[in-house]
Amino acid sequence: MPIYTPARQSIKDLASGILCATEMHKPLLDARVKIDFVEARAVEDPETHKKLDTPITIRGRKAFGMTRVIGPKDRVMGRGDVEVTLDADYWDDLTETQQSALLDHELTHISVKLDKRGIVRDDAGRPKINLRLHDVEVGWFNSVALRHGTASQERIQAKAIVDVCGQYYFPQFVAES
Repeated sequence: MPIYTPARQSIKDLASGILCATEMHKPLLDARVKIDFVEARAVEDPETHKKLDTPITIRGRKAFGMTRVIGPKDRVMGRGDVEVTLDADYWDDLTETQQSALLDHELTHISVKLDKRGIVRDDAGRPKINLRLHDVEVGWFNSVALRHGTASQERIQAKAIVDVCGQYYFPQFVAES
């Protein structure tokens, strides 16, 4: 079980800067979405100092950050609208630029629900939130790609990503001139 703590002020300040500087995040500011930031650390063995767990997992896989909508009962009790949890062990090893990118990624998951009248609000007057899915999601098995080559969904998806985005995600495959 990870050890959770409220996020450091430096993380909140970085998030605030990203929210204010990024046009895509303007609806979050307009709706006054309240975001709770949490840090998760792995429990360490007291003798060996080896990490005994993974602080954040999504569908059983290690994750460096996670965003979730906070339930209505907790929201009316004073919690935020959304919670962003960061793997603090991983965070501490990142450069400031990498920290900014990770935080921006998690903030991009947050989307304010809108209708023809504008911001949709719940019974407590809080903005309703949707979680935005990734633009690109993959679920690959290396063994299937090896067995079936270009007929595999793994290779078909990889080709589609390159066809749509070029080498943007895979610049290392392009020879330097």
